[in-house]
Amino acid sequence: MTQPVRIWFNRGFSLAPIAGLMRGADPSLEVYVSVSPMSAHYPGPTATWIDGGADDAAGDPDAYLGWVRETIDRHAIDIFIPTRRRKLIAAADLPCRVHLPADVPTLELLDDKYAFAAALAGEDYHLPTYRVGTGDELAALLADWPGADDGDEAGPCVKPRQGVNGLGFWRLMDVSPMAHLQDSERRRIRPDHYLAALREQERHGPIDEIVAMAYLPGPEISFDILADEGRLLKYAARTKLGTSRQHIGTRHALEPVVAAIVERFALHGLVNAQFRRAVDGTWKLLEINARPAGGVVYADQVGCRLVADWAGLLTGRLSADTIDRSTIDTEVAFSTVVQPVAA
Repeated sequence: MTQPVRIWFNRGFSLAPIAGLMRGADPSLEVYVSVSPMSAHYPGPTATWIDGGADDAAGDPDAYLGWVRETIDRHAIDIFIPTRRRKLIAAADLPCRVHLPADVPTLELLDDKYAFAAALAGEDYHLPTYRVGTGDELAALLADWPGADDGDEAGPCVKPRQGVNGLGFWRLMDVSPMAHLQDSERRRIRPDHYLAALREQERHGPIDEIVAMAYLPGPEISFDILADEGRLLKYAARTKLGTSRQHIGTRHALEPVVAAIVERFALHGLVNAQFRRAVDGTWKLLEINARPAGGVVYADQVGCRLVADWAGLLTGRLSADTIDRSTIDTEVAFSTVVQPVAA
């Protein structure tokens, strides 16, 4: 009897539904997910573990690698897909195949918002991005903001130089002094208030670098991309129409640009690229996320089969030349459901 292929993800966003879609596409698959100690265990994976196994493994690289090797051996893992500690894992000799979406230098570049933007200088889709290391540097930049003539539509926004999931993003605008407290989800704050907070933080030591760029009014398009060694196989373009609606299509005018960035960065597997429209109507590349986006599950639920086909590529059930590119052109809406989870 053929043994099932066993895949393991360590940490990440939306891995439970992704695991569920993989298993739905191939019932012989076993897909495991390890999560932080405070995370709930959602349905979808074959099993869910606490990542690191022990408190000391959380910070100790050798202890973590020891736990990884033990876990691979104990569960007979065939394919390990790390979404954290990738550099550490890539350099280790592990007893299974390790799947990475790019080489380590590329992953580090994609995680660095300033270096990534600088690498794209000269491209039509490049978004000028400024590095800020001190309050004085931000004050000087704001005093001579390059998009000042376009008003708030192209006003400055800031975010951490390194970070994920939109953490730390703020638009700097002439809003009510209480706006950032009364309606924090809109991510708007007065420039003087942000600058004052930055300088107060500097009193305790150097700040983590941030980046500043022009705000792009949108809309925003999220490309879920299935790639094979730098070759674009298929994608779903999800245009965000509001908080509860998206348009999903498998054909888009930006496809040549998406294919070019996949080739340029030799992307591999299931990744994501975010574009947003600027004031002048051009599309700018915000970032490449070298991991599946949570929203990819919406695309698969309307027939795009990105996760399903990724599973097939990983296991050898499919090849790059047998991937189907069905045409999808639809709109989806979201509603809230209550679902019990295990602690």
